[in-house]
Amino acid sequence: MIGVVYGTTGELIKLGPVLRGIQERGGRFLNLTTAQQVTQIPGLLGQFELPQPDVYFAHGRGGRDLRRNADIPIWFSSVARSFIRTRSRLKRELESDGKPPLMLVHGDTMTTVLGACMGRLLGVPVAHIESGLRSFDLRHPFPEELNRRLTSKVAGIHYAPGAWAAGNLTSGEVVNTGSNTIADSLGLSLLAVDAGARFPPEPFGLVSLHRFELLKDGPLLRATLELLADAGRRTPLLFVDHPVTVAAIEGFGLTGLFDDRALVRVPRMSFFEFVPLMRRSSFIVTDSGGSQ
Repeated sequence: MIGVVYGTTGELIKLGPVLRGIQERGGRFLNLTTAQQVTQIPGLLGQFELPQPDVYFAHGRGGRDLRRNADIPIWFSSVARSFIRTRSRLKRELESDGKPPLMLVHGDTMTTVLGACMGRLLGVPVAHIESGLRSFDLRHPFPEELNRRLTSKVAGIHYAPGAWAAGNLTSGEVVNTGSNTIADSLGLSLLAVDAGARFPPEPFGLVSLHRFELLKDGPLLRATLELLADAGRRTPLLFVDHPVTVAAIEGFGLTGLFDDRALVRVPRMSFFEFVPLMRRSSFIVTDSGGSQ
């Protein structure tokens, strides 16, 4: 049995085609989530035609997505307690089909490291999808670069998205998958209904910002939004309201930099809504690896 652990929509978007492939080949997986971003997970699973989680180790912070650093200790405590309570059950279920078990994790989030550690504590081999990516600077991006390196230390199977990533891995079994699984997700998204009619006529730009390095720095965030607001007077910009970004904007008192013509705030969308909007936009301003 394969156990798959994820916590964010970004992870699930890239895992979706892999999990569909397992199902289509008659395989089984144990669907496990730490629910860092709890609100969109049920709907996204439905869009990928995947089952709902077998185990929620947590439900974000009180049923909402993690937004601030202060949310992390409470969420982490919930994950740890839930894993301890369910450890014996997870071990039994992973071994229930009589085949060698495997714990599958993805990417470079806090959940990636936690999922790898769960596999180690259960005595189950760990496989890491999107392995081998490196900036070679622990400070940038932080904590993603640290998460990547820690996961590589724990995992025994590394699925690297290309020769460069594969070359950064020096231990365990390295599989060069040739490309990132986001390519498969984009293929599935072509079936989505174009949501562009809800938004201004072209041309427009799209802005998606949510990196910790930016959101923790009030002066830098202000300067960035001021620059975007100025640019939006020439070409309207749609600014996606990620919960963590909204919390930073409100915390630093920057809501006055937005208006309904130049820099327009729009709700965060599901992946299958967001991709058609990206395709209609003239350009994208983002710090999101997934969007890139």
